[in-house]
Amino acid sequence: MKTLISWVAQNNDFENGEVLSTGPTSIFHKYFFKGDRHFILSTRKGDDTRTELLVNYLRINYPERIIESVYLDIHDPINHREIQSKVTPFLASLKDDQIALFVSPGTPAMQVVWYLSHMSMNLNTTLYQTREAKHTASKDKPEIIKIDFAKSSLPVTALYHQEEIKRVGPNEDYKITPAIENVYSNAEKVAQTDDVTVLILGESGTGKENLAKYIHKNSIRKEKPYITVNCSAFNDQLLESRLFGYKKGAFTGADKDTIGLFEMADEGTIFLDEIGDISPYMQQSLLRVLQEKEIMPLGGKPKKVDVRIIAATNQNLVKLCEEKHFRWDLYYRLSVVELDVPTLMQRGKTDIKTMIDFFLMQKKKQLKKNKKLVLDKEVVEILLNYTYPGNIRELENIISRLYVFNDEIVSAEVLPKRLSQEPVNKPMNWDFVEKEHIEKVLKHFNGNKRQTALAIGWAINTLNAKMEKYGLES
Repeated sequence: MKTLISWVAQNNDFENGEVLSTGPTSIFHKYFFKGDRHFILSTRKGDDTRTELLVNYLRINYPERIIESVYLDIHDPINHREIQSKVTPFLASLKDDQIALFVSPGTPAMQVVWYLSHMSMNLNTTLYQTREAKHTASKDKPEIIKIDFAKSSLPVTALYHQEEIKRVGPNEDYKITPAIENVYSNAEKVAQTDDVTVLILGESGTGKENLAKYIHKNSIRKEKPYITVNCSAFNDQLLESRLFGYKKGAFTGADKDTIGLFEMADEGTIFLDEIGDISPYMQQSLLRVLQEKEIMPLGGKPKKVDVRIIAATNQNLVKLCEEKHFRWDLYYRLSVVELDVPTLMQRGKTDIKTMIDFFLMQKKKQLKKNKKLVLDKEVVEILLNYTYPGNIRELENIISRLYVFNDEIVSAEVLPKRLSQEPVNKPMNWDFVEKEHIEKVLKHFNGNKRQTALAIGWAINTLNAKMEKYGLES
């Protein structure tokens, strides 16, 4: 299908409250329209009198054409970040169309978004603008100009990310190590597409909430509320009242109207941790929020909310769905985008070493210590070889404990005994077993890769590939 898309020109398409026959949209339809349909975009949430006036004018003059208004609810028409976040999912929904983007109407920021979308979204888009008749050679007919740009493989979100780094500098709350760079890179892209739910998967302590905060802070909602709720900490009635609020008298003890967390997070983000633990009743209630974008306070009437939902779990939701403990329809609604956070062991020793150094500096500042702790070589070896069932959270707590009980030098004797004991709950997946075996053989041959490869029965290229996969060094 051939689809034309443009913004309503709030000034140039109208005069004295009437549609101008010489306005840019009218001129395009009179001389250049060759498509099947035209979407006219408005920044309003709805009830835009001017847009509807323009649509009706065109429908009357061109009854054979499909002309529709689209409301994108944009608060700041010169904020290209916000505009991009609303335009991207709309364009993505037309991925099978041949799309003509008429760039003349709209603010400069809107025009920038058309250029960026054309270059980065890999859609079948063409950019057009018009030149008034008085500026053409004939001076009696306007001219249409096709704008040519070479498409780029660099995502527009990467450009935004570079801009943000220059403006605010690095964040000290967390460390993005090489092993999780790809996860955060994908989170950056997700952050720029506003109307998308996100499901974060990973074991306890891997940093799922850090990732959720990162998405919020890099989205257009970053100045709005960010609210976290642990779904496993409440029974159904408490969780329902916490999330959706309640009216006075709705239940015993409800002595006043109280708004819920969804309403508090309106226009912002809500992070639902441990989503796999909620009951079938609460699953149905959340499904309603996702489908209808409204909440039902206990004892009250439905209320519309504009909230981005990020959920997280350490459980296998697909398995729970197969066992009929979790709703498939809710799973599909939550998992429009899935981000999987690896365990600390999966990230490899290089990452563990980086995180040890990071926490040593961070805890020195947080605990107001005069000197950074120095770890004996044996201590470092023990920390690098520990399995960390509690993941990043456990490593952070270990470093905090070392600062509490040590002034400057840390020796192996002061470490918790569990760190040097052979763990009884080692992972049973093949990647862990294979990685551990490679480490053992490398150590036996003092890091000699050729002898290690021969002993295992691999070619040297296979060993190199495996070491790169697991973050191992000879």
